[in-house]
Amino acid sequence: MSVTAGSSPPVHDDAPPVERVRRTQSRGSELLYRYTVVIVLVAMTAAFSLLRPSTFFTVGNFTTIANSQAVLLILALALTLPLAVGEFDLSVASGLGFGGILTGYLSGTAHWPLPATIAVVLLIGAVVGLVNGLFVVHVGVNAFIITLGTGTVLTGLTLLVSGGQILSGIPSALGTAMTTTVAGLAVPVWIALALTVLLWYLYEYTPLGRYLTFIGLGPEVARLAGVAVKPLRWGAFVAASVIASGCGILAVGLLGSADPSASGSYLLPAYAGAFLGTTVIKPGRFNAWGTVVALALLVVGVTGLQLLGAASWVEQVFNGAALVLAVTFARLVSRADRV
Repeated sequence: MSVTAGSSPPVHDDAPPVERVRRTQSRGSELLYRYTVVIVLVAMTAAFSLLRPSTFFTVGNFTTIANSQAVLLILALALTLPLAVGEFDLSVASGLGFGGILTGYLSGTAHWPLPATIAVVLLIGAVVGLVNGLFVVHVGVNAFIITLGTGTVLTGLTLLVSGGQILSGIPSALGTAMTTTVAGLAVPVWIALALTVLLWYLYEYTPLGRYLTFIGLGPEVARLAGVAVKPLRWGAFVAASVIASGCGILAVGLLGSADPSASGSYLLPAYAGAFLGTTVIKPGRFNAWGTVVALALLVVGVTGLQLLGAASWVEQVFNGAALVLAVTFARLVSRADRV
């Protein structure tokens, strides 16, 4: 057989036929393994669309889902930062709630300028992250306990500032900025997409992202390899807390008021989305696009069941079961990778 100039010579696989079949099966299994959640999402969407074509399979329903869940997606993406370095942060939902109430109080009740309000809210978010990092990274206390404690403190401060009441009088500029739509999608949706791309690039193409993953796999090994483990763990807590406070600002802008009880509905689905995301695209690793797909699965599932007439308690059961299954699967993936 002749080979023309500039063309590559044919590649011959000298492996036995049985080995080639095994390789093909292995590649097929890996693809199925990576994209099972995507397949389930597509199948679920198709099923609900057939069952409720006039209510579920509509542009209006999908844009409503995207606009209403954008803040939750941003919070779930924020969670991937401490989770990537092997730490839990249970204070993020409370940080969102306190950020929202503080935004409502400063801009609505105290009549602060909106830029100053936003700056103070984000600064307090950074302080919360620094406190979490101080006790977890520097002192060495378990992250689960510390962030549970700081989250409880933030919940108490939320009730103190709000008096247990919904705060109104939010500046119209904030509401207008958050409810403005581009291609039918509100501004928070585009912020969520921008954060997704940013974290995807961080995790996949930067040394910093690889360091975060390395720390999560083994902080002591990473330290011995020359990685600045403590500053990066500390930074993950700060970044997550700042983003969580920013989520509070976004939520207040979308709703037009600050609800002191709003944070309770965010923590469970955010963790379910982050952990379920480790089963998608990059199995065993917290990743941005996996989190997006996982959260889409959760939201589509709950929305479809509710449109079919399911009771309100189904959302909690669905999200809770998804979290249990996601954490279990992530654990199994981690064990398989070590074998």
